[in-house]
Amino acid sequence: MATVSRLSEHRETLRKRDLVRYERELVQRATKGDREAFHEIVEANKQRMLTIARGIVMSQDIAEDVIQEAFVKAYVALPNFRGDSKLSTWLYRITFSTAIDFRRKIQSYTARIRQVNPDDEFEHEIVDLNSERRPEKVLESDRLRSHIDKALEHLTPFEQSVFTLRHSRNLKLKDIAEVLDRSEGTIKNILFRAIRKMRDNLSHLEDSLQEQGINRC
Repeated sequence: MATVSRLSEHRETLRKRDLVRYERELVQRATKGDREAFHEIVEANKQRMLTIARGIVMSQDIAEDVIQEAFVKAYVALPNFRGDSKLSTWLYRITFSTAIDFRRKIQSYTARIRQVNPDDEFEHEIVDLNSERRPEKVLESDRLRSHIDKALEHLTPFEQSVFTLRHSRNLKLKDIAEVLDRSEGTIKNILFRAIRKMRDNLSHLEDSLQEQGINRC
């Protein structure tokens, strides 16, 4: 059974002001080397951080690597945490930034792989990040993913971020607004604009888009 941290329990019972104070106490303890305090911070936030990361890198295994690195960055940066935002929001932003870096590395790797000669003796080392997919769906899914990736290139970086967070793992608009430090109304407008651009660029794949849920906000 998963362990529920005291911080998670406090979020359900404490008033916002008291919760902020408790989080600051945890940060102070963790900064001084209290491993139990940092473990509590990890346990309270890792699931949402994993969801955010997985929505960007599209892989459970890589998402776990992302949050591992995000927590390392967070631990190093703890002395600089001023409490201007919630601790969770601060961690989500670190996760988001780290995941974007990982995605860029993946895209760079993929670009290099496309240049590999099919007869290269090291071809077997190329890893399919989606190897769990059913064989009969691989070709169809790869083609759809290729079209979606190309359509995403027509979005601004911020539109890409909002679209990915919303449609990859169904993050709520208020959660996306919190992660990206924007109002919920702004996020909704950006998402609407992103969806319209995606539909325009993928209109020839309407049936597949319905299955992917890309026609909704």
